[in-house]
Amino acid sequence: MTSSKPKKTSRVRKTTKNSKKNNPLTMPALAKTPPSFKNKVVDKKALKNLVSWAYKTHGTAVTAAMADNLKDLGFKYATQAAVSISVDDLKVPEAKQDLIGQAEEQISATEECYRLGEITEVERHTKVIDTWTETNERLVDAVKNNFNQNDPLNSVWMMANSGARGNMSQVRQLVGMRGLMANPQGEIIDLPIRTNFREGLTVTEYVISSYGARKGLVDTALRTADSGYLTRRLVDVAQDVIVREEDCGTERSIVVEAEDGKFGARLLGRLTAEDIFDAEENLVVPQNTAIDPALSGEIEKASINKVKIRSPLTCEANRSVCRRCYGWALAHNHLVDLGEAVGIIAAQSIGEPGTQLTMRTFHTGGVSTAESGVVRSKITGKVEFSSKAKVRGYRTPHGVEAKQAEVDFILKIVPQGSNSGKPQKIEVSSGSLLFVEDGEEINSDITVAQIIAGTVKKSVEKATKDVICDLAGQVRYDKVIQPKEVTDRQGNITLKAQRLGRLWVLAGDVYNLPPNARPVISSGKSVDEGTVLAEASQSSEFGGQVRLRESVGDSREVQIVTTSMSLTNFKLIEESTHSGQIYNLESSDGISYRLNISPGSKISNGEVIADLTDERFRTKTGGLVKYAPGLSVKKARSSKNGFEVSQGGTLLWIPQETHEINKDISLLMIEDMKWIEAGTEVVKDIFSQTSGIVTVTQKNDILREITVRNGTFHECDDEEVLNRFTEEGNLVNPGEKILDGVDNKEILFVQKLETPKCRGLLLRTVEEFTIPDQAELPQLSHVKQEKGPHLGLKAIQRLTYKDGELIKSVEGVELLRTHLSIESFDATPQMTIDVESIEDKNDASINRLNLVILESILVRRDTLSDSSHGSTHTELQVKNDQLVKAGDVIATTQILCKEKGFVQLPNVVEDEPIRRLIVEREEDKIKIKISDKAVVKIGDRVVDGDPISKSVKSTSCGEIEEISNSSVTLRLGRPYMVSPDSVLHVKDGDLVLRGDGLALLVFERQKTGDIVQGLPRIEELLEARRPRDSAILSKKSGIVQIKKGNDEESVSLSVIEKDDFVNEYQLLIGKNIMVSDGQQVTGGESLTDGPINPHELLDCYFNDLKDQKPLIEAARESISKLQRSMVSEVQNVYKSQGVAIDDKHIEVIVRQMTSKVRIEDAGDTTLLPGELIELRQVEDTNQAMAITGGAPAEFTPVLLGITKASLNTDSFISAASFQETTRVLTEAAIEGKSDWLRGLKENVIIGRLIPAGTGFSGFVEELSSEAGPHPDILAEESGGYRRAQNLRPDYTVDMPQSPSVSSTAILDDPSDEDLETTRNRHGIDPSSSNFAAFARPNAENQFSEDQLPDPAALEGLQEEGLLSDE
Repeated sequence: MTSSKPKKTSRVRKTTKNSKKNNPLTMPALAKTPPSFKNKVVDKKALKNLVSWAYKTHGTAVTAAMADNLKDLGFKYATQAAVSISVDDLKVPEAKQDLIGQAEEQISATEECYRLGEITEVERHTKVIDTWTETNERLVDAVKNNFNQNDPLNSVWMMANSGARGNMSQVRQLVGMRGLMANPQGEIIDLPIRTNFREGLTVTEYVISSYGARKGLVDTALRTADSGYLTRRLVDVAQDVIVREEDCGTERSIVVEAEDGKFGARLLGRLTAEDIFDAEENLVVPQNTAIDPALSGEIEKASINKVKIRSPLTCEANRSVCRRCYGWALAHNHLVDLGEAVGIIAAQSIGEPGTQLTMRTFHTGGVSTAESGVVRSKITGKVEFSSKAKVRGYRTPHGVEAKQAEVDFILKIVPQGSNSGKPQKIEVSSGSLLFVEDGEEINSDITVAQIIAGTVKKSVEKATKDVICDLAGQVRYDKVIQPKEVTDRQGNITLKAQRLGRLWVLAGDVYNLPPNARPVISSGKSVDEGTVLAEASQSSEFGGQVRLRESVGDSREVQIVTTSMSLTNFKLIEESTHSGQIYNLESSDGISYRLNISPGSKISNGEVIADLTDERFRTKTGGLVKYAPGLSVKKARSSKNGFEVSQGGTLLWIPQETHEINKDISLLMIEDMKWIEAGTEVVKDIFSQTSGIVTVTQKNDILREITVRNGTFHECDDEEVLNRFTEEGNLVNPGEKILDGVDNKEILFVQKLETPKCRGLLLRTVEEFTIPDQAELPQLSHVKQEKGPHLGLKAIQRLTYKDGELIKSVEGVELLRTHLSIESFDATPQMTIDVESIEDKNDASINRLNLVILESILVRRDTLSDSSHGSTHTELQVKNDQLVKAGDVIATTQILCKEKGFVQLPNVVEDEPIRRLIVEREEDKIKIKISDKAVVKIGDRVVDGDPISKSVKSTSCGEIEEISNSSVTLRLGRPYMVSPDSVLHVKDGDLVLRGDGLALLVFERQKTGDIVQGLPRIEELLEARRPRDSAILSKKSGIVQIKKGNDEESVSLSVIEKDDFVNEYQLLIGKNIMVSDGQQVTGGESLTDGPINPHELLDCYFNDLKDQKPLIEAARESISKLQRSMVSEVQNVYKSQGVAIDDKHIEVIVRQMTSKVRIEDAGDTTLLPGELIELRQVEDTNQAMAITGGAPAEFTPVLLGITKASLNTDSFISAASFQETTRVLTEAAIEGKSDWLRGLKENVIIGRLIPAGTGFSGFVEELSSEAGPHPDILAEESGGYRRAQNLRPDYTVDMPQSPSVSSTAILDDPSDEDLETTRNRHGIDPSSSNFAAFARPNAENQFSEDQLPDPAALEGLQEEGLLSDE
């Protein structure tokens, strides 16, 4: 144990913060130097460096032991020191109150700006959120300083700082402030939680904070799934990328540029593509050298800014990557091994952080925390822009007017007058914001500019926010807004603001008018309280007799009887039964109807109101129905209401009595097929009603039913006679011959019967019912108007049963029903018919049935005052029972003014009704006294603080109405700022009530830099999605020309290309131009702002390059440009999350996405137009064409998203196991594809050894040499590949040294039968064959290395699939 002690101390010495400065490669030497003592705090970072150093210097075992010792050390002292958290440890910094106070001041200033209409609602929101975010950041610093200076050994602080438990954001919530929370929609609530958990939350804060907490849990669950799916797609696209070659011999490379003179870890483990020389032409790193941290440092020292390195992006190995292009395997920091599945490693390296990133839902939420690169003035002086400076107006998200630089230039602050000194120089990059003017004199510590680093394209999304009106009044636009009508695809017209400007609402009392009211007063008139402003009248549509009803609630109903119909010669008779009231209609001649409706109910058109009670069509028993010719019914969809008679005629009825029994057969008291008399007991307690022949139906000794058929039975054996009739029965007309001796005078129904004793015919009597064509209608009397609806009755006859139907019943049934149904003419569908019972005019004891259609008019009572309608006064213009014509006025309603003032009517298009009017009251104006001449004119709009005269400033916002010598009258108003492109919901001059929507602000907000945005962003990049509203890219290189249009807004942008061809680009309003007039641009450069469409970018690069270079070169170069930009985009997302991923992983994936080209014109090749194919394949094909002189194929490079790339791989097994299985497999079957089983997935699916790691085909030779004289261990397997059977590692077996020694079996020998069968299968003679696999090794036949195998044996092995074609 003693020997390791000094090592331990030397390790502890390495806990220094500067351990990174020591060169890790010379570590082992250092480790032996005498231990020196360092006294430093070891925090999370230092611990990381310590362990990493130990691992690199001393390897795994030592590091593990050291980590264990460190753990014990930590626990030991933590226990002795009793580290724990108590409420007392949570110390709130003193500075908290001041910081919150400052934030609140800033926010009230912002609110004031908003009230004056200087900033929009969105800008206010953004500013509030940013203010709180910044306060939060500053508070975190205060917490850190407080602990550091006052209580460095505080338990909470030690835990957070050492990385043992918790982090700063959690400590911040314990002792700083909880901060801003998001609501369930993910929007930030602009009310922050000012308290922390130590002070305790208020109820409101507690509720808001539980929002955020819930969201965290839900997000975690959802995002984990997304992240897993991303990993699956990545693995699928890259699974067949395996290191298969030592060196592909490419001469291409990628360039890595230093950031601020530092390369960081970006060169580690990469191989140089060429010799690297320093400024004095000394060789620093030779070609093909792996760069380790030491070399990286030397390169930085030699101040070399660009290094060419080999990369998977440029590797020319076919369908794989070579060792040299890949570089180090990051698992062990040595060159990658052959057969390493680098694709899967890459996929997992990119996908795995996704799972972590998702968990981080701690978000600032859609706000850029801490303004980037704010530069303040260090001296007092005058601002000077350099000569080439170009700026344009810009409005920041907080509503501050600033300038945006269009080009890079230098801004100087030159000290003025006495305090001369060195000027302050600020380098301004294009896109940066300037808060000062050229030539302005400023003091020190003023925000001068916000520098945007490089080309950080923040991803933005469009969002909208409603502007809600705070007061009632009239809308006025500022001139600058320039509203414009925009028609969308659906043809809806919306009004949009084109410029930034204010929307004013000038105060007044707005009255809502009822739908049919019209103003009775003209605009500009003065009115007093109680003046009638508008009148609404209610009139009758059809006219008729008025009935006034009692008033209900706040309205009264006026009914007008439009039409009525009564049945004159029928009395209405009411009967009470136990189930309720029944009404019958009876006439003097004995006809009676049963009513289906009761007086006081409402019915609709076509409803059946009564049924005729008719005994004529009632039978005594069940039986069979037959329609005689002539009787016909209408076709009906369902038979449940019976069949409507269309033509009258005769209905034939054959009676037959049926008893349903369902009892045991033993209860039967009669015999089957016997004649019985009426009143016979057939089964216990069941008696026959009629005489006739009885038929018994039974099943499984259960008596089902008994049928009694009347008629006479005649025995007959004559086959000819019997065959004329069926068992079902036939109708026989009078006088037709049936049997000798039978004389039929009426219609008979004849059935063939076989009784056990004899055969014969049953002759049954038929009853006839005559059905009229039309049922008769009762007599009616009508009252109706000239135009409008009227009523009628219709009688419908319905047969209950269809032709040939058998009714099984003992009781009688009703064969025909007659219904009365109501018909209304010219009525609208919503009209209902009221049923009434009225007294007869001559005899009060008799009631009659009356049917009426009423027009109902609701007349409102007077309302004193409701907020928007004002007070109303209503008068009825009719009396009860009065007759009115169509269009007569029934009631009028007047709307009365509530307060004295002036009326104004809104501007309306002709024929459009006026729905609102406004009264401008005294309280809506204020007078401002002035002593000198006014500097404003009538119609000007002013806000607080604007000058009215030289000495007087305005105290309110509003519009100037009158100016006299001593005073100015201001109509109060409220300004609302609207941004360009906002949708306006109101027109100039419209009247609005409080709470109405004025506009919808459209604004861009940065997508949250939180990985919740991160994952979808990564997905967007890797799936190569086409973004909406993408930037316009320059198609080819050239010089920009910008022309201003007629109005100052519209701009036309064109690029003059090499051959003087002018390419014009259509600009959409609201797009910012990112280039200036006369600027030189290259193909693919952004002309306007917005996200870049990667597909379009590739096309632009390719089109630009293909005119200057051969097609293959152009494709290669355009692809490599795109690859570089994609790698950096993906890296940016991960870096913004603080996740480090090595470039090479992303390069492997991007390589798979960009490996294909689309054939445009096949030339003379066998390729198909539109086919997606590897660039290499096309290159080889075109080279072959060049030799034979055929036309080469033309193509364009394509970018495939990871899903598309997975589905377009060469292996259909892999593609089908990923997605769209049926489609992939059917296409593969139709095209007759072969799968070469190159990747891992295909081999796993069909159960072969995977071609990676030890199964890598490059190892087969090594295996056979290891097998030595016993190649049989590479035994055959039906799978058709070689399997190393129990090949033990070489250190356990002593292989025979010299051939003279007879080799004994080292491993299990294959039996002689095995060898024999294999030889026989291939017809090999063991004596003649000198192929090792088929001969038994012994001292005589030791083979030398270079002996040639027997060709027959080789062929046999190839057939078996044991040897590849090579």
